[in-house]
Amino acid sequence: MKKPFSPHYRWYIFTLCAAIFIISQFWRVSNAVVANDLSHDLGLSPENLGLLGGAFFYSFCLVQLPMGPLLDRFGSRVVMSSLACIGAASAIVFALSSSGAMAILARAGIGIGMAAALMGSYKIFTTWFSPHEFATLSGIMIALGNMGAIGATTPLALLSETLGWRGAFLCMATITLLLAVTIFLVVRDHPHQRTGTLPHASPSMSNIFSGFRLVFGSSRFWCLAPLAFAAYGAMITVIGLWGGPYLMHTCGLSKTTASVILLATPIGAICGAPFWGRLSDKLRRRKLLILLVQGVSLLVFFSLAMDLQLPRWGLLLQFWLFGFTGVSSTLLYVQVKETFPLFIAGTALTALNFFLMLGGAVFQHMMGIIMGNWTPSITGALPVVAYQWGFAVSAALLALALIVYISSHDTTPESASS
Repeated sequence: MKKPFSPHYRWYIFTLCAAIFIISQFWRVSNAVVANDLSHDLGLSPENLGLLGGAFFYSFCLVQLPMGPLLDRFGSRVVMSSLACIGAASAIVFALSSSGAMAILARAGIGIGMAAALMGSYKIFTTWFSPHEFATLSGIMIALGNMGAIGATTPLALLSETLGWRGAFLCMATITLLLAVTIFLVVRDHPHQRTGTLPHASPSMSNIFSGFRLVFGSSRFWCLAPLAFAAYGAMITVIGLWGGPYLMHTCGLSKTTASVILLATPIGAICGAPFWGRLSDKLRRRKLLILLVQGVSLLVFFSLAMDLQLPRWGLLLQFWLFGFTGVSSTLLYVQVKETFPLFIAGTALTALNFFLMLGGAVFQHMMGIIMGNWTPSITGALPVVAYQWGFAVSAALLALALIVYISSHDTTPESASS
């Protein structure tokens, strides 16, 4: 006999989904404030440091393509908890790494482990919450997730000074494992699922391939994917890896002070994500809001390439604005969810997420390659011009993606293609 869930149970599920996404966000950007330590201890060149930063995202994005059908077949509970265990094990290996190659492989494993954190959560939200709540919930989710990015700035810097970066990462690996077990025991994929059971829906291979054809064969999807790629790539380039060295090398800031400046970006994202999500639901439109706010984000990002020599309060404002405006790109998830039928929601969302995470990988790696054309000083610092070129090329790609996005179709909570 089925036992009904409490009306509040969906919020328990939301809390656990938010928690694993917080951990995922921490692992995504955890290299930035300890980048110099990683370079010194593991003997990494700028190119290899860029590859280390991108390894998480390369593996993460490659898992996205099979992720949609896996979520549609097995449900978020099993997929999220299983992969999170892989992520925890890989994090332990990363903390114990003795070489750059070992660390890069471990970072790739962490990327696989965190691959279902957000998409699995969104898949659950489609069954536990109303479509009219999706953009608002998405904004809240992104805002909460950025607490993990905050944890990877000043708190990680302080913890690494106490325990070393290896000890700090071992602590986070333990938390990741405990959360994976909790998700498996508590989360249910839909309101009518019995405890301990798997979902009954089993999409056939033909339906899976049909879903891929429907998504990747749609011109509407290809108007959204480039912006997801470039917008997230630009943001993660700053907060995920190169923002810390940029502030230390070009502004002469200490690791702790640079981490405080970096902290402004996730704080800006926390302020922006629920604001843009709620505003989008009130306007019942997505395109114009995304286009305008991402245009402002482009200007803020390009200002990094101009080396404006801002005072510290100016740097705080600059990095806060980048987070506040840049996070509006998460509304693309809402737009793609409203573009395709609900029965392929997992496939459509993970297809977009593939390009978003690919952007995170390519932009970090690309900037490392660009900056490798300059010789570091004896202290390991790169010249200002190296960062200017890296940020300028990234800004140009974001501008091109915005031009492509102009041709996209707007959506509403009621819209869906047949």
